[in-house]
Amino acid sequence: MKLPRACSILVLLTALSAPAPAQTPPQSDTVRSESGAINGAPFYIEVPARWNKGLVMYTHGYTVAGDKPPGQDNARMKAFREVFLSRGFAFAASAYSVQGWAVKEAIEETEALRRYFVTKYGAPAETYITGHSMGGHITMAIIERYPESYRGAMPLCGPLGAAIDFLTAGPFDMLVTFEALFPGTIPSPYEASAETGPRVKAALEANADRAARYARHFDRTIAQLPGALSLFHTLVADLKRRAGGEPFDNRNRIYMGFGEDAALNRTVKRYTADPSAREYLRLYATPTGRITDPMLTIHTTSDALVLGKDVTAYEVPAALAGTSDRFVARFVEAEGHCNFTPTQIATTFDALLAWARDGKRPEPGEQK
Repeated sequence: MKLPRACSILVLLTALSAPAPAQTPPQSDTVRSESGAINGAPFYIEVPARWNKGLVMYTHGYTVAGDKPPGQDNARMKAFREVFLSRGFAFAASAYSVQGWAVKEAIEETEALRRYFVTKYGAPAETYITGHSMGGHITMAIIERYPESYRGAMPLCGPLGAAIDFLTAGPFDMLVTFEALFPGTIPSPYEASAETGPRVKAALEANADRAARYARHFDRTIAQLPGALSLFHTLVADLKRRAGGEPFDNRNRIYMGFGEDAALNRTVKRYTADPSAREYLRLYATPTGRITDPMLTIHTTSDALVLGKDVTAYEVPAALAGTSDRFVARFVEAEGHCNFTPTQIATTFDALLAWARDGKRPEPGEQK
């Protein structure tokens, strides 16, 4: 079923939700721009007139299959690019050949675009990678897989732990426990419906006490739940199609902290994962923590889609790999997914540059 436009727009807008700055972005007479496609993946390149020989590669966030990611003429995208162009960096982004949880394709196609850039424009003096939401997860995966190609990474508002953990404890568990607690709303986590959001909203309004406990358990507000669960329903259905089978397994999960745990565990539907589908989620992607370059991330304090613990999950693989000194997480006080201002992005990027160039490791904590 074709999902309502609102579901798709939720992802696209939250991926680049900062308002446009007052200044006018660079015009065509001050930059060189190029667009095209590599093996079916559209791309966009922009090189400022006063190019410092640096390059920023960008990976976009989750876009519902069948829709298109924000175009380069999008006002928020222009404001985002201007952060890098105004500092003399070239900017390159692949739109991927497919949408959905396209982590596999994004890794390969972003690398293909980087190599194309080197061939046409020459080897940059330094290259950085950044991305929003799912693009932050992709940024993490790329900096681990191609350390020789980059000098630093700036994942934004993305889950930085293992995809299988984030997707199980977040989207999948939220869907199956909601159905158990509010029967008749989400019959199957794999059958996305245009009615998911309205049904969730009605169920929450009909049982305020249970709604409050559920929201508190998943660290969301009640108002955030209809939109989040509607998107997660789309995402989980997409994952089963993409992985070629059942990717989640909750047979051994004991759900606790809902206030009626015995009844919940008796009634929640149990699913058995297909090994090959589960392996797909492991591959795309599970962090190793083995990074040779600095990685600086920022996150908002109230995000309905990715929680703070999903971002700082990278601390575990980094500690095991002995690279904790190369990872720093910062936060900004804001409501919404990826809701950063251009100034906050610029401040973070400047801190990453100082770290990569001069060894000035930024302090964790609040990003002004």
